[in-house]
Amino acid sequence: MIGIIGCGNMGGAILKGIIGSGYNPKNIYAYDHSKDKILNINSHVNICNNEKEVINKSKYIFLAVKPIAYDKLLNNIKDLVADDKVIISMAAGYDIEKIEEKLGNKAKVIRIMPNTPSLIGEGYTVVVLNENIDKVEGEYVINLLKPLGEVKIINESQINAYSAVTGSGPAFAYLFIEAMADAAVLLGIPRKDAYEAAARMLIGSSKLIIETGKHPGELKDMVTSPAGTTIEGIRTLEEKGFRSAIIECVINTYKKNLNLNNIR
Repeated sequence: MIGIIGCGNMGGAILKGIIGSGYNPKNIYAYDHSKDKILNINSHVNICNNEKEVINKSKYIFLAVKPIAYDKLLNNIKDLVADDKVIISMAAGYDIEKIEEKLGNKAKVIRIMPNTPSLIGEGYTVVVLNENIDKVEGEYVINLLKPLGEVKIINESQINAYSAVTGSGPAFAYLFIEAMADAAVLLGIPRKDAYEAAARMLIGSSKLIIETGKHPGELKDMVTSPAGTTIEGIRTLEEKGFRSAIIECVINTYKKNLNLNNIR
């Protein structure tokens, strides 16, 4: 049985993905302060009255609440989390050690970091397994997550770096798309068309990297003719510190993740 506590953007995406993969919604137990969030996803999901009911009726339990609510939630459920339960955390800045402090060293804990493209099955989710998770349990959870997009097992020491790139990265990509679209509007392209053109350009460029396996620099050179228009644009980006701005953006996001993780 699967349980989900919290059905906002990420919790809702996981619920949709699990059901979309063919899992019977009647074997899912969910709780959210707003029952409508669950009903809007699937009316056959078992709606629980509180978090404790989810814990009692489920083996694999996703905790999809805000990081600020984790202390209260874990304190509320700790006496119900038996050694066979698998707790799946989604909170930035809340490491496995903190969860083990609340639930005990025997607790089975998986920490995941999905991103918003998971809402349409194009996400990238990183997964950390604590030492109490066996092979069967780990594979089961990974298979649950696959409908959301790509899934990668990592060491927890890497999760803040991945979070800065894959977790926060969509916001940076949207900012880039918005800026490209603003320029397109300035040049006379209608706003709606400008957003679509910029977004599809980014989709196609990203897929070309993945499907060809070519280095981004090589693909850039394919577009860049001597004394041409593209090299003029690249020169302008370098002049304005584009590459350095991106690097500093990701590094500072990573540092913020570290600061969150040190709050106890």
